[in-house]
Amino acid sequence: MTTRPGAGGEPAPAPAALVVATWNVFHLRDGFPGLGPTPGSTWRRHPVAGPTHLHLNRSHPDAVAAVIRRLGADVVALQEVPAGAVPRVARDAGMSAVWVRTGPRLGGDRLRWRLGRANPDLWRTHQGNANALLVGPGWRIEPGSARSWQLNPLGTVVAVAIRARLAPDALRRWVLESRRALGCVVRGPGGDRVAVCAVHAHNARVPEERAAELGRLAGALAAWAPRGPLVLAGDLNAPPADPAVRGLAGRLGIAGGPDRIDQILARGLGVVRAPRALPASVRELLVRRPGGPALRVRLSDHDPVVAEYAAGPGEGHRRGARRG
Repeated sequence: MTTRPGAGGEPAPAPAALVVATWNVFHLRDGFPGLGPTPGSTWRRHPVAGPTHLHLNRSHPDAVAAVIRRLGADVVALQEVPAGAVPRVARDAGMSAVWVRTGPRLGGDRLRWRLGRANPDLWRTHQGNANALLVGPGWRIEPGSARSWQLNPLGTVVAVAIRARLAPDALRRWVLESRRALGCVVRGPGGDRVAVCAVHAHNARVPEERAAELGRLAGALAAWAPRGPLVLAGDLNAPPADPAVRGLAGRLGIAGGPDRIDQILARGLGVVRAPRALPASVRELLVRRPGGPALRVRLSDHDPVVAEYAAGPGEGHRRGARRG
């Protein structure tokens, strides 16, 4: 770690750079708009070709890991990654990982991953979901610090369903998949400690659902990391202007962006580069086909979002998150 003069002429550690990314990887499938599964791709494994892009009934763990590696991030929050695939993606990206399964509620992770990998167009979301935090070299996950919090326990779902008079379909969608946030503490090369959290909120059809989930998340993080550096990254399924997102940010004292549903929010860190969505080209593959033009395959239906922070050397940074 580089040094700069401190008080009394003593060398003081310079702030450690912390690059954070978040990406909803869409179950490791490709997701160019309007170019989705067809009966031919599902049952005969035929590619679906458009003017510029191609849909393949194929899982892309290696290509997703390669994109993550090229991001150069120290911490990556992933959503919609099959739980059985997390170790492989983390290994191929050269990172360590913690993760929590979010759904479906039934079935083993390895079986679902094998079935989903064999035919992604058929299984889609049913191959299993997880939220994951990947940590690269230079930073490390503090042992025992990992935590997870359920955002839609049955009692909360029932209370909101009664109060908001949820339609049966909305209730079914919300209750069938456990929504969980995942947190851990990462330690930098100079000893700086930062609490980080990955989340994928429900794609709510009524605001009461979103308010309930993000309210529970705010309470959990306020108790777990009441002060000091905190990063929240993920797919909130709502933009920053949404009242539930504003309430979450205000309660925790976090801010960020960008103005989309995939966001990185932080406090207690110097902003070197504000959160920004990367162009679609960073997650595209060029596929050459015999007898036809080369077409692109676009990984996921979400853009990665990246931000860079400076973790300061002050005492508050070192004590900000509780030890697990």
